Amino acid sequence: MIHAVLDVGTPFAFNYGNIAKIKQIHYYKPTVNKEDKKMGAAKKRESMKIVPPGKKKCVWMEAGVVSYKLCDHNFDCSTCVYDHGMHDRVARYKEKVAIQPAAPTPDKFTETWVDKMMQFPANRRKCRYMITGEVGRKICPSAYECGTCSFDQMMQDRLQAEALPVHAQSRESGFELAEDFYYHDGHTWARPEYGGRVRVGLDDFAQKLIGKLARIELPNIGQDVKQGEVGFQVRRNGDIAKVLSPMDGTVTNVNDTLRDHPDLVNESPYERGWLFTIEPTQLRKNLKELYFGQEAHNFIDAENEKLFAMANEDFKVAADGGGSVEDISQELEGEKWSKFVKTFLKT
Repeated sequence: MIHAVLDVGTPFAFNYGNIAKIKQIHYYKPTVNKEDKKMGAAKKRESMKIVPPGKKKCVWMEAGVVSYKLCDHNFDCSTCVYDHGMHDRVARYKEKVAIQPAAPTPDKFTETWVDKMMQFPANRRKCRYMITGEVGRKICPSAYECGTCSFDQMMQDRLQAEALPVHAQSRESGFELAEDFYYHDGHTWARPEYGGRVRVGLDDFAQKLIGKLARIELPNIGQDVKQGEVGFQVRRNGDIAKVLSPMDGTVTNVNDTLRDHPDLVNESPYERGWLFTIEPTQLRKNLKELYFGQEAHNFIDAENEKLFAMANEDFKVAADGGGSVEDISQELEGEKWSKFVKTFLKT
């Protein structure tokens, strides 16, 4: 912006009548303090590094090797294309320098994230479980050689057996939805977790429609399941409902507590009522086929309208919110129960 300063001979009240007294007009650009300019640029850079809610920094960003990269592979670095590519770039650089020494340049990746982390003081070397948020504070004692770390093995065993807490839930058309979960149109959910595994369960819509569960027949550990195919079944009052798996993979753990307490699925479908964990074989491809975020809300809303439309035909239940899915579930027995369940579980 250009500013003008008027240089007049004597002080006077400005008006168009005495404009002749103006000797000259000086134009100047306001000076910008260099330090302020640097601070502004730094703030702009920092604003670009904001991590959205529910997302985590990639370990390459956490270590400072790259300025901005979010993890999109559930910290399963062993199968991450980005991690492999970065390691290859660093390896090629080191091989080249070994043959012909050269000073590093800013555009070259000269160190891996582990190399960078190991340069930090010992009390700043975050354990990967601290990076993922699964523990509040833990310093790495094993130079990031997780395969030899007893703490890592303990965490793997514990995390397989325990569902992580749900940090946020919302409601859609009277049904609970856990945020950051993926939903299959057969009303199962999938939650990617650390190490690449995926936890599976029934959503709130399904458990309310099915009613109080009498028994859950889970797949065996080591069994392969496929997205969109029957993965397990549940029983209520002697009736059986087959349920589709939301993901492809191999079952690595099951929630044994459900064998004696199947009603946990009704009480806590997204936490204590989880069903099993799998080692996925097509994680990214499968996730693209599931509902997430607003899409999940839209899906549940549409399913609710469809449910009450069917109930209105069969039981004359009003579709204007006058009834509830629990009311419908209580009316369902035998063939009618099977009809509704098969329709919404897509079996």
